[in-house]
Amino acid sequence: MLVDLEKRLVRLKIVYYGPSMSGKTTNLESLSRLYGLKLTKIDTEGERTLVFDFATKKVPVGNMTASFAIYTVPGQEIYKDIRLTVLKGVDGIIFVADAQKERLEENVRFFDLLKEDLPKVGKKYKDVPMVIQYNKMDLENTLPFEVLEHEINRDRLSSVCASAIKGEGIAETFSLLEGLLLARLERILR
Repeated sequence: MLVDLEKRLVRLKIVYYGPSMSGKTTNLESLSRLYGLKLTKIDTEGERTLVFDFATKKVPVGNMTASFAIYTVPGQEIYKDIRLTVLKGVDGIIFVADAQKERLEENVRFFDLLKEDLPKVGKKYKDVPMVIQYNKMDLENTLPFEVLEHEINRDRLSSVCASAIKGEGIAETFSLLEGLLLARLERILR
């Protein structure tokens, strides 16, 4: 979090984190359409995130403005260094889990990886506001919400069921994290 009192601006960084092909970019595309945000994408030929996707959302907070820099990280293993670079300075995380049965083990592994990655960028897992999104819930081969919660959300974080491709649960997921960050910001600015 960077505070510029002269400009009355607080910059916060949100990162969509999760396994490859879980729907991080689709989330940001839907969010950008919903709020009219300008989206910057750096993709490979196969339209998979190579470096990151990025958008900015501004929200008034009292007599200041909160500017959310929103990023996605690449999920592919070969881009782990880029994931760490994008994660630096993070203020809040949306963990996007692919709710399909065959992706459960990968989701759990990636959530554990997130816990390992945060200290590498100077953050403590318990100190970073986080929301879990169970994406692709519109598909037939998804696990029930209760199973996903039991297997992935062992710390009982806020969670949302979604279908990013349909735009369902996108605003709710972001609003939950935005609320956590704004509440923290208001406590700091008092």
